[in-house]
Amino acid sequence: MQKPTHLGPRVRTFRGFAQSGTRARVFTWAAGTPPMPLAEAQALRRLIDGDGHSWAFEANGYDGLVSSKGLTGTVVGTIGVGHGSSTPRFGAGGLVLAAGASVTWATATTGSYVAGAWLKGPFSEGVWQHVVVAPGADRTWLNGEEWLAYGDLEADTFIGLGMGLRAAGALTVSNHPGATGPLDCDDLVLLPYDVPPAWVQQWAAASAPFGPLPYHRAAGTGIPGPFQVLGQALDAQPVEYDEEGARVQGQYLDFELWQQPEDT
Repeated sequence: MQKPTHLGPRVRTFRGFAQSGTRARVFTWAAGTPPMPLAEAQALRRLIDGDGHSWAFEANGYDGLVSSKGLTGTVVGTIGVGHGSSTPRFGAGGLVLAAGASVTWATATTGSYVAGAWLKGPFSEGVWQHVVVAPGADRTWLNGEEWLAYGDLEADTFIGLGMGLRAAGALTVSNHPGATGPLDCDDLVLLPYDVPPAWVQQWAAASAPFGPLPYHRAAGTGIPGPFQVLGQALDAQPVEYDEEGARVQGQYLDFELWQQPEDT
């Protein structure tokens, strides 16, 4: 269901004439999911609500290290960030880490999580690659495909990406001191929950940045977009259904997507 919101009044005068002070119109899309396994439904709830942090590295200097939710970073070694630092994957700015450099954000993340970024360096022969890590499952993905065990990532590629590499509960991206060149990073994302493996391939195939969280880019046949939206997960209903002969305990949930005003 598509519901409009007019930005500015629409009224009738004392004599009944209709007048508009509307300067723009935005929409809210209300929808619901089909039945899905409980774990996937809970992950989707957190995705819609925009849990986590993202980094676009668009601004120069330390401002470029601030997450989409205002979290600042701590730097060790030599880095470059913002316009002119690299040829970014998206936008006009990126992050570059010299050998031995790292940036750490005190996200206070505990439990399972997934982190992903577009990376370019000696490991990829200078080509942008999408890397996702799920340390709790000891898994990584390269461009949406199963890759190394997480425990082998830094030793095999010199890439450091994960929680606790510099401080407990803190996210770090780093370039090993033994690296033979710089490591470029763009569109870094931290999701403080597990995600279904099928999502990783869709993430890598996306033609736009993931963030800025908590906002999303919404497009598709049901929305005349793409638009930037703020999501809100609503009530969920329990359901039991049959899948390949097995009974599955799941949920279906309602949600809303609130369109952000476009720049004028």
